[in-house]
Amino acid sequence: MRIVDALPPTRYAQAAAHARTEQFKNLKAKTITRVQQWYVEPRVNKNIAPGLWFGYGKDSMATALILELAGLDYTHLIIKNGADLPQHWLVETEWQEYLGELYFEDYTTDRPFPNIIRAYLDWGNTYGLKTKEGKLLNFWDWGAVAESITYEALYQFHHLYGEGEENVMYLWGNRAGEGMERAFEINREGMFQFHDQDDKEALPYIRTLPLGDWKDIDVWALLVSEDAPVSPIYSMHQIPQKQGNKAFPRTLWYCTPEILCSQYYKWLAYYAPVQLKELCDLFPEIQARFTEGKGKTQGGKRMK
Repeated sequence: MRIVDALPPTRYAQAAAHARTEQFKNLKAKTITRVQQWYVEPRVNKNIAPGLWFGYGKDSMATALILELAGLDYTHLIIKNGADLPQHWLVETEWQEYLGELYFEDYTTDRPFPNIIRAYLDWGNTYGLKTKEGKLLNFWDWGAVAESITYEALYQFHHLYGEGEENVMYLWGNRAGEGMERAFEINREGMFQFHDQDDKEALPYIRTLPLGDWKDIDVWALLVSEDAPVSPIYSMHQIPQKQGNKAFPRTLWYCTPEILCSQYYKWLAYYAPVQLKELCDLFPEIQARFTEGKGKTQGGKRMK
C-alpha cells in the first residue's frame, strides 16, 4: 500500500518534515556507514549473505532500505507461523516490485502459532505443570512451557540460514526502546557475537541492530522519503487506540498475550473478527477476561 495512503495525514506530514532535517540526514548517513563497516568486520562470515529477519513491519522494511542505500547484499528471512495481523503479508508483492528483485527464504511452522500455544498448554497441564501462582497454565501465563512455545514459533529457525557455517550475520530491525536487552546491545554498538550457552557444539553467529538508536519518527521519515510501500495494517485507524504510549495498530502477532488488552480486543473485533473468534474458541480464558472486564474501570476510564 502506498505510504501516503496508509498513514494519517498528520503522521505523514511530520515524517516528511523530519526527513528534511539535518538531524535525520546525519543519522541516516551514520547508520549507512556503520552497516558498511559491519560487513567488512573480520569476524563476519563472507561466504553467506547476511540475513535480515523480515516481518512486513516498518522497522524491518526500514532496515532493508538502509542496506539498499548502502549497496549491500542480504537475504530476507521470513517466518510464516500463521500469526500475522490481517492483510499484513500483502505488502510482500509490492515490496518485491519496489526493490526490483527480492532474495528471500521462507520458514514455516508445522502448525499455526495459536495451535502451538494450545498444544503446549494442554501438554503442560496434562503433566501437572503450574504457574508460579499454582494455577493451570493458560493463555495469559504460559509458565514452564513458554520457552518451548517461542522456540517452535520463532527460534528454531535461527540457525537454519547458513546452517553449518559459523559467524553468519543476522540483521534485526529491533530498536532500543523495545527492552533492556536491546538497549544494552545498542550501547555496545549494536553488534554481538553469540555463543549458545546450552549447546557448546552450536556454531557462533553475529547479530546486529542497524536501527538500534533510531526513533519511530526516524523510521517513518526514511520510509516516507523513499516512498516505500507499507503494510495495509498501517491504514487501519478507524478505531484509534492506545496501550501505554504506543498507538495501535501494532505490527505484532495477533495472538500475543502481552498486548491482548481490552483496547486491542476492540481493534481485533473490528479488523480481524475471524482471528479473534479463533482465539476465543481455542482459549476460553480470553473471552472470560473481556466478559469479566465489562463495567470495570482501567486507568480511571470505564472499559467498554
